[in-house]
Amino acid sequence: MRSLLLVVFAALTLAGAGTAQPWHPSAAWFAQAHCVHVHEGPWTANTGNGLFGGMQFSAQTWLRMKGPFVPAFAHPGDPAFPFTISAHEQLHRAWLLWLRDGRSWRSWGAVGTSCARAPTSVP
Repeated sequence: MRSLLLVVFAALTLAGAGTAQPWHPSAAWFAQAHCVHVHEGPWTANTGNGLFGGMQFSAQTWLRMKGPFVPAFAHPGDPAFPFTISAHEQLHRAWLLWLRDGRSWRSWGAVGTSCARAPTSVP
């Protein structure tokens, strides 16, 4: 598990160079984001519950965070229209939302609260 998180962290840090807005989340943030993702769903989730992707964004919140429009928004619950945004981009938008929320996971409700309290070190 530790090596998986380190690989993901390294890959996302290197890939971040291509992102329009620089972002530099800490390893602790990535551990908490991983916790949220594990409780939310696959990166391509379009289950029809009005939330999308691996961080379960509402379309309104996604667009407010300047994410691109995704056809899945017009077809909630239709497996022919998965949420096609990369995990990297979803994490970037989650980080922007986390910053907007005062460096908290409050937009993710109980899952965010639980993950914010979880140990952030990797065993």
